[in-house]
Amino acid sequence: MNKKQFLKTYKKIEAMDQRETVSTEKASLYRSEYDERLIKDFHYAKFQKNLDNAQKSEALKELLEKESWDETDTKKLLESLR
Repeated sequence: MNKKQFLKTYKKIEAMDQRETVSTEKASLYRSEYDERLIKDFHYAKFQKNLDNAQKSEALKELLEKESWDETDTKKLLESLR
């Protein structure tokens, strides 16, 4: 491979890398800012609901105060978190 071919190949590779970088920057998870806000608000509301349910759950409070757990306690925990 002579010097000219090497430089030409190097330029092609460099151009390919730049195109890949541009295409990955443009890729977005959401279709629009409105969709992004809507989805994030939905997940936040879902998180708040689950947090509220966990804080009000008497079964969960009892389990957390227990020192030694057995298999039934673990099953109870999983059921209360669903």
